[in-house]
Amino acid sequence: MPKILAGAVVDVYPFRVIEDRSQYLALKRMPNLPLGNTWQVVHARIERKETAVRAAVRELEQQTGLTPTGMWNIDYVNSFFSPEEDVVFLVPSIGVLVDNNDDVSLTPEHVSWEWVSSTTALKRFMWVGQRLAIQTLQEEIAGPMADNQQPNPYLEIDAALYTPPKRGRR
Repeated sequence: MPKILAGAVVDVYPFRVIEDRSQYLALKRMPNLPLGNTWQVVHARIERKETAVRAAVRELEQQTGLTPTGMWNIDYVNSFFSPEEDVVFLVPSIGVLVDNNDDVSLTPEHVSWEWVSSTTALKRFMWVGQRLAIQTLQEEIAGPMADNQQPNPYLEIDAALYTPPKRGRR
């Protein structure tokens, strides 16, 4: 019987809002890696004693050089089965707003990147779970922001959960 594993991986969906458009970061994997030449989001293994939110920030910074200006629970848990491991993974999805002027810098596991519309993201991402997360992110968070409306306030992640603690003076 397959094992069900939650808390091992988090999917991170970087987005930005320029004028009245939301855009999503798509990363193209190196051809010689598993899932080579496919467009992906940021995937993070959650380390021991690390929260999903902190893992999302760590991998976002490592894989893209970007830092969050805001974070949202996308309200979608991706699930997939790995036959090799005989495991069903339950993966939280986190939307990360980044600054429009920040440059993307890739690690060797990606060959290219592109900011794309939600329509293009829905065509590029091969996994149905990623497409459902993009749809939810667009409807609940990024779309309203692009329309100068407030995103769903109940999905916003408290900045204290992902910003480093301020050091006090001695």
